[in-house]
Amino acid sequence: MAIIFNNLYCAMEESKPSVLYVDDLPVNLTLFRETFKNDFELSLTEFPREALKILEEKDIQVVVSDHRMPEMTGIELLEIVAKKYPDIRRYLLTAFTDPETVIEAINIGHVHGFIKKPIVANEIRSTIKDSLEIYLLRKKNRQILEELEKANAALLNLDGLKSEIINSITSEIRNPLSRIMGTLHMLKSKIKGDELSEAINILDESVFKLEQFSNLARQISILKSPEFSLDKQHVSMKKVIQYGSIETREELKDMDIRLKEKTNPTESMINGNSDLLVSCMINLIRFAKEHTANKGEILISFIEQNGELECCVTDGGSNYTDALFGVLKDQFSSGDKPLNFAMGIGLAASQMIMETHGGHLKFEETKGGKGLMKMTFPHE
Repeated sequence: MAIIFNNLYCAMEESKPSVLYVDDLPVNLTLFRETFKNDFELSLTEFPREALKILEEKDIQVVVSDHRMPEMTGIELLEIVAKKYPDIRRYLLTAFTDPETVIEAINIGHVHGFIKKPIVANEIRSTIKDSLEIYLLRKKNRQILEELEKANAALLNLDGLKSEIINSITSEIRNPLSRIMGTLHMLKSKIKGDELSEAINILDESVFKLEQFSNLARQISILKSPEFSLDKQHVSMKKVIQYGSIETREELKDMDIRLKEKTNPTESMINGNSDLLVSCMINLIRFAKEHTANKGEILISFIEQNGELECCVTDGGSNYTDALFGVLKDQFSSGDKPLNFAMGIGLAASQMIMETHGGHLKFEETKGGKGLMKMTFPHE
C-alpha cells in the first residue's frame, strides 16, 4: 500500500491537479484564480452549462461549485457530474450549511465535502490534496480491473481455443482410429494375398493421418504460445512451392493428380520462417487434393500485383457445394476472421501461419467452379 501511495504522490508532483471552479460572481472567480494559480491547473466559469462543456473537453479531477446560481444550483450541477463522471471529486461551496442543504447535497449531488465561505486557502489546498489521493487511487484501481478483465477474457478465449483444437483433433482422428481397429481385427482372421496388402495400406494411410494431425496440433500450440517469436529470414517462394510439392508427391500420385507449377521467372522473396511457410503450402495442397478428382490437376502460381505477393493454389473443383463456397469465401475474405476449426485443422494452422507473417489467406471461386486459395503477403 505504501508503494501505491508513493506512486500517487509522484503522479501528483508530475503535473498540477486539474480543478474546475464554478461561481456566478466574477469577483469570486478572480479571487480563486489569484489564490490557487500556482497550486492547480484551473478552469473557471460563471455558467454551469459551460462547466459541463469544459468537462467534456478536459480531464478534470476536482469540481468546486458555488451553490446558489441563477442557471442551476450547485447541487443540480454536481448531480450531473456524479452521473457522467463518477470518479471526479465534487465539493459544494456555500455560506449556508443548513440541514436541508446538507442532506440534499449528499443524497442528490453526491458531494464529497463542503467548502465554507469565506474560503480559507490552506484548508482548500489540504482538502483537494487529500481528495486527489482518493481520485488517483480509484482511477488506478479501475485501470487494474480493466486489465484483469482483459486478461481473463484472453484466458477464456485461449481455453476456448484449446477446446476447439481438442474437439477438432478428436473428430478428425476418430475415423482413422476406427479403420485401424477394424483392420487389426481383419488381420487376426488370417487374411491372405491382396486382402492383406490392402489392409496394410489402410493401416499406413491411417497412421499417416494421425501423425499429420498430431503435427498440426503441436504447430498451433507453438504459434499460440506467449513465448513464441517468429524467426525471420529471406525465403524463396519458389523453393517453398518445390518443398511443398515434394512432401505431397506420394499422396497425389496415389490419386494420379498432377501438380502444375507456374511461377515468375524472377525470384520472389518473403521475409519469414521457411519451415512454417512450407507447412502452410503443404496444408493448402492437401486441401486442394480433397477437391480434385482422380487424374485431375492442381495449379500453383505465384504473382505480384496490387502491392501484394500472392501464392495461389487452384484445385480441380470437386466436392464443392454452393453453401461450402459461401462459408469458405466468408471465412477467408479478409485477415480479421477468428479461427474456424470446422474448416479443418490444416486450414486453421495455415491461417495462423499467414497472420504470424503479417498476411492472410483468401479464398475465391473461379469461373469454372474451382476453388482458389491464396497466401497473400504484404509487399515489403
